[in-house]
Amino acid sequence: MSAPGDWAIGWLLVWGVAVGFLWLPRRYSSWVVRIAGTSFVRAGLFTLAVHLVGALLFISATFLIDDLLVTDSPTWPAAVLFVLAGMVYSPFVGMGLHVRNLDPVGDIRLALKEAGATLGQERAVAWTGGLLAFFGMTAIFLATLALFG
Repeated sequence: MSAPGDWAIGWLLVWGVAVGFLWLPRRYSSWVVRIAGTSFVRAGLFTLAVHLVGALLFISATFLIDDLLVTDSPTWPAAVLFVLAGMVYSPFVGMGLHVRNLDPVGDIRLALKEAGATLGQERAVAWTGGLLAFFGMTAIFLATLALFG
């Protein structure tokens, strides 16, 4: 991988984990509780929808960057645009990868509990988001390889 690719993946990992751990869970939890009401199914479906839309937008932006910039121009502008696209999606990936304590999804579940979510909603969001986080990590890594190979 080239230097811009290394820089891009490094920045997305740092940004995604930092924002996904520190900022996003409290904001996201209040959205889930407002939208889902008391339904754990709606909470899980909302989490699924947010992750899938984010992934699709990120992958679409990656293809656009690849088509428009990578072949005809230096790689640094492509890396900057790639990082900007990834800065929107990577915190959702980082939110599902909590490893600060023994309970891998404890942080997001605590934020959901504080926002007023039910136990079922906590579980639905944590498991859906956790599973989709691995898909998101794979998408970010493969997109980086595709652009900067």
